[in-house]
Amino acid sequence: MSQNGIVLVASVSIFSDDKVLMIKENKPAAINKWNFPSGRIEYGEDILYSARREVKEETGLDVNLIAATGVYNFISSTKNQVILFHFIGEVTGGSLNLEEDEIVD
Repeated sequence: MSQNGIVLVASVSIFSDDKVLMIKENKPAAINKWNFPSGRIEYGEDILYSARREVKEETGLDVNLIAATGVYNFISSTKNQVILFHFIGEVTGGSLNLEEDEIVD
């Protein structure tokens, strides 16, 4: 199996009481899949900044990152090696407003 490239991703779990915020994807490689708010880390971008930015872009919420759960490595359906940095965040502001082009629920 050949590898296309390495993709760095930041992902955030957001808990409130006994609930967790998840999004339903509308991207071609992940249609109707449930996921945590996440996205690619841009070249030269700070990982923590990227995690907060992705949450804001996808959900409209501002978050404070309170913990890291780990770094995960897998091969995507497009044969990229994905290195995912996952965090736990708490909402500090903003209001829920889903990114309409990429999020359906």
